[in-house]
Amino acid sequence: MTEDAEAKLQAVFRAALELPPHANVTRAGQREVASWDSLAHAMLMLAIESEFGLAIDAADQIRLTSYPSIRDYLEERVGSGGRGLP
Repeated sequence: MTEDAEAKLQAVFRAALELPPHANVTRAGQREVASWDSLAHAMLMLAIESEFGLAIDAADQIRLTSYPSIRDYLEERVGSGGRGLP
């Protein structure tokens, strides 16, 4: 993932989960972040879809409950077909 894409993902996390601007989200998980409830999760998924130009199916949304899992997912999805993350 490029530095730009990583920065975008971190910004999306902070905005969707209402975290401070400099919060380290690289290890964030649904159980550790108090504001990460079901509504925040839906908002996070929508924001990621919008920012990265992809659709995340419901089965994947259920398992994407941490920053590392979402980052890995994006690397697999957007990185497939030789396109790479922006």
